[in-house]
Amino acid sequence: MTIVFSRAFACAALLLAAAVPAAAQDDVQTFNAFAVVTANGTIVRAGDKQLMAVATLGGPFFVETDEGPQQGGRVSCAISARIDQGTRKTSASGACTFTAHDGATAWGDWDCAGYELVGCRGAFKLTGGTSRFAGASGESAFVWRPTTHELKKQLDGTVLDNVTGIVLWRDFKLKGK
Repeated sequence: MTIVFSRAFACAALLLAAAVPAAAQDDVQTFNAFAVVTANGTIVRAGDKQLMAVATLGGPFFVETDEGPQQGGRVSCAISARIDQGTRKTSASGACTFTAHDGATAWGDWDCAGYELVGCRGAFKLTGGTSRFAGASGESAFVWRPTTHELKKQLDGTVLDNVTGIVLWRDFKLKGK
């Protein structure tokens, strides 16, 4: 489920936005961010009591500040999840692209583990970006919490899944190039 983040993020965003690639090499900004997302994808049977879900999720992302959330742009993520119907355990991985209001982008990879309908927790690693995010790196805890599901069976037996939820990036440590 970003790369313009919290007060520290707002500061980091402003810093990165205006502070250019001239931000100090060792300058690390720490903040929390989240995105309210809608996921659309397909669920297929992958084995006995095993399902695979492949989807994209996207929506606006926000940085937490002392004065409340500040919208930083939009995020779009790809997700591949395996669900064990016997234990309800889920493991997932994917990649996200964050687009700031000024068009600068950043991207990274994530993975998580948890339970079907509850969500999952794991790690996110920022791997690059364009414009003011070129050369940026960082990492955070990654949390996906789905809130509603809408399943529609297709003629070929697959199921189309529409989900809303929230993605959280906790203790995001963002480092400029």
